[in-house]
Amino acid sequence: MLKKFISTLVLICVMTCCFSFNVFAETTVDDEIALMNLYTNKISTNITRSSSKKISYDCSVTGKSTATKITVYLYLQENVNGSWRNVHVLRKEVNGKYLTATDSYSSAISGHKYRTELQVYTYSGSKSEYLELHSTVLNF
Repeated sequence: MLKKFISTLVLICVMTCCFSFNVFAETTVDDEIALMNLYTNKISTNITRSSSKKISYDCSVTGKSTATKITVYLYLQENVNGSWRNVHVLRKEVNGKYLTATDSYSSAISGHKYRTELQVYTYSGSKSEYLELHSTVLNF
């Protein structure tokens, strides 16, 4: 009986230790999760059809007051056989807190899908953070 009791007690202790975990509350704003970026306030990217064969796309980045430099890579991507591949890239860098970039692509193919991928590096001195964002899909 004592052996069974000790075995049960050990089993309960092991299960308690193995299956315990920490729980953290998240900050929400209007039922949405608020992002806590270190050096970046806002990023956005858009894609539009500007003519029968031309796509226009852009991005915007606003750094926090501590931001010293922003570097972006704005990729135009085409969906080929279910995979996104880069067809064009724009790189831009500014020393400061604000960056906007615009580009266009004039070899778009009717019936294909396009989107942008924005990669942002925001610096505060020698420290940095990386953010990534995709636009909506444009059915050309």
